[in-house]
Amino acid sequence: MSGPEVVLQIERIVPGGAGMGRLPDGKVCFVHGVLPEEKVLVRIVRSKKSHAEAELQKVQEASPLRIKPRCAIFGACGGCAYQHVNIDMQREWKTSHVAEILRRIGRFPNAPVAPILASPLSWGYRNRIALHTDGRHTGFHHRGSHHIVDARRCELASESVNDRLTEFRTIKHPAPGRLTLREEAAAGFSQVNAGAAALLRNAVIEMAGEGGLLIDAYCGSGFFAKALGGRFEELLGIEWSEASVARARAEARPGEVYVAGSVDALLGGILAERRTGDVVLVADPPAEGLGRDTRRAILEYPPRRMVYVSCDPSTFARDAAELQTRYTLERVQPVDMFPQTAEIELAALLVRRDEGV
Repeated sequence: MSGPEVVLQIERIVPGGAGMGRLPDGKVCFVHGVLPEEKVLVRIVRSKKSHAEAELQKVQEASPLRIKPRCAIFGACGGCAYQHVNIDMQREWKTSHVAEILRRIGRFPNAPVAPILASPLSWGYRNRIALHTDGRHTGFHHRGSHHIVDARRCELASESVNDRLTEFRTIKHPAPGRLTLREEAAAGFSQVNAGAAALLRNAVIEMAGEGGLLIDAYCGSGFFAKALGGRFEELLGIEWSEASVARARAEARPGEVYVAGSVDALLGGILAERRTGDVVLVADPPAEGLGRDTRRAILEYPPRRMVYVSCDPSTFARDAAELQTRYTLERVQPVDMFPQTAEIELAALLVRRDEGV
């Protein structure tokens, strides 16, 4: 059931891409598709004890920063958050959001956050997209629901991927479900935004340095490990996916070993064996962050430095707060992997307190 309509004065954009305003009773309200200092008419769709959520109905007083979105379904599709503002402002927000999250969740009052690295492409950068079809409509989920917003093209996808979408839409009554469309060159495993992924990899290479043993936890098929192998005497990758491990092993060099299994289950034993050695840890966990046993192992047998790659600054901030009993957070480098969206990737360097950079 629809809630009441109210007028909001937007104060700022918060991590996740929503604008924040206050209801007449003072309760915080979040709404997407707005800009700071705008006056907007919204409809309340969800009211909780601490805050409310709303959908934009009309912009009554627009910000001078507002621009026309490129995509016809922007605002309905749940993918993009920022098409209504230029790319430079998007990057400023993302950099400040990382610092805000580290301050609020991690309790780092002055986190060493560098300006975000810009993706080489702001549009057409995705070499694959995931869509949904119900047999009649094909597209993306509406923000906050599983309703399918019909999409004839995606402005974030390359022209090759959009050609495949056009071709798919000629199929009459496709079987309902989820489908992935990709460039032919991305038929195997690949990063979604190859140009920005290269920037992230270069940051990891610089932070990791060189040394004795490199442990690449959550290594996938070796995206970081393959770039770092020549800088270390030994390399050990850990990955739960046996298919990814098989791909990594296929091109392994001498001294490069990959094991299939849980990082939570394996890392502690490996670190305990090498507790007096020269160990550098690269960790690229899923959005949930490091597992409890992994955090415990790192604190008990701390590598001399750690490079933490994160697709969720909130779980990174949580983990970094716990690890700071043994580590100093030296540098945080955000990367704009997904322009026009609120998503942020980052690489962070943590140095054991008795080491120094």
